[in-house]
Amino acid sequence: MKHSMNVLNTLFMFFFSVQLYSQTYLNVLYTNSSKKTIDIPGLTKITFNGTNILFQLISSDVATDGIATISNITFGASNGGSPLPVELVSFIATADQKTITLSWSTATEVNNYGFEILRNAQNDKWEKIGFVQGHGNSNSPKAYSFKDTPQNGTRFQYRLKQIDINGKYEYSDVVEVNIESPVNYALKQNYPNPFNPQTKIEYNLPMDGFVTLKVFDVLGREVASLVNENKKAGSYEVMFDGSSAGGGLASGVYICKMSSANYSSSIKMLMLK
Repeated sequence: MKHSMNVLNTLFMFFFSVQLYSQTYLNVLYTNSSKKTIDIPGLTKITFNGTNILFQLISSDVATDGIATISNITFGASNGGSPLPVELVSFIATADQKTITLSWSTATEVNNYGFEILRNAQNDKWEKIGFVQGHGNSNSPKAYSFKDTPQNGTRFQYRLKQIDINGKYEYSDVVEVNIESPVNYALKQNYPNPFNPQTKIEYNLPMDGFVTLKVFDVLGREVASLVNENKKAGSYEVMFDGSSAGGGLASGVYICKMSSANYSSSIKMLMLK
């Protein structure tokens, strides 16, 4: 009788505690060390009499157990066995002009710290471009998204590095997406301008080809060669550092010139120390 009262007390505490937590599993441990797990959203009612406990399920099934055979009843975020994995059910990439949106969803999560977003721009070199926090433990679907505005090409690959709270990780499958090539050649004004000592230079290539991007002083002397190679069609950016070019440039006006196929264009850049 004492054992039965312990079980009844456990049930009493369960009904008063379940609303305080987000866990969803009812775990029943029997005196013979066996276990039963019931998803709480799948329960409609638990009743008991002097000798039995009845678990009424949404499916209208009823599970009956003798109180004397139960040693403990608990509830938690896991089913008492192996933790549920982070179950990735979708991962897609869509392009809208120059912006790529990554969308993915999970069915379940356990100890999910979050996702690193990795990008490969046709050079077999993966780089981390962002991080999205996970939901920790969850047994309901979760949706995630991340936006990227990549440079240096038109075809990009992405994958996710899912990281557990304990540091373990695994990679998703790779998704690939293409963005439209620029319509025209263009050399854009550097930013910031004036600069000290670094500035960003952007340019567009509507087709594959050999490209040169060089910087000259006002006397026409070359002080830096930023690009001198074949490039795929796409939008690109390159950083110019006046502190390292030519052993360190003085304040003044410099000319950046781009040449590709029959296209040639120049911009003026002002370095102020």
